[in-house]
Amino acid sequence: MTSTQADTDTPRPAPGGPSTLPLFYSRPEALRADRHGELGIDLSPDYRFAAKTHAVPLNAIEFGIAARHYPIVFAAGTNPPAAVAVLGLRQDRNLFVDADGAWAADTYVPSYIRRYPFILARNDEASEFALCVDRASDKVRADGETRFFDGVEPTDAVRKALDFCAAFQRETRESEALMRKIAEHDLFAPNAGRFTLPDGEVLNVNDFSIIDEARVNALSDEAFLDLRKAGALPVIYAHLWSMRNWADLVRRTAG
Repeated sequence: MTSTQADTDTPRPAPGGPSTLPLFYSRPEALRADRHGELGIDLSPDYRFAAKTHAVPLNAIEFGIAARHYPIVFAAGTNPPAAVAVLGLRQDRNLFVDADGAWAADTYVPSYIRRYPFILARNDEASEFALCVDRASDKVRADGETRFFDGVEPTDAVRKALDFCAAFQRETRESEALMRKIAEHDLFAPNAGRFTLPDGEVLNVNDFSIIDEARVNALSDEAFLDLRKAGALPVIYAHLWSMRNWADLVRRTAG
């Protein structure tokens, strides 16, 4: 989908040129006691930063629960195909975030969103990853209730953020491997959605792919076994099941 970005690491700017930053991030900085020792973070749930985003990256491990709430599709032009959860039918509207920044009750919040404003990025030597925070986030401030550092030592909040980001990155790599395996069997197909609201307005959602159910059903026994051994079958069937959620997005849009 045209507004999504599947990057999981903050790229370092090329000399003399701009960098391309992952979705939501504009000023990521490596956390350091000498630079951020007086700063903290507000950990209360507030998702207003995602209120104008209609799709976010999704890892394969999340498909089972995310398929209950969102259509899961694959962004066009990515290799391997990058999964996204569709959050709205208009590019500037997330149907699951209200004016106060609350996420819709009893609805799964994708880990890409829960990770923000933290992210892992390679250090200047590109030899290892460092925990970064988006300095532009409203959650990061001098009067943040949870400090980043106690003296020179990272606080428990920072350690938990590091663990979460490391797990997210590991799950992203595993997800990429599964998508490559599915792509090996030529199961992805371009698709588009056309939805008519009760008032007659027509909305189009373009630039995405799906897993073609007819191609899945036509798999040879050998190919099916290959996908089963790779652990791809739950991902495939969760995606197919998630297609039922387009109707809910239409209902939410009309409401």
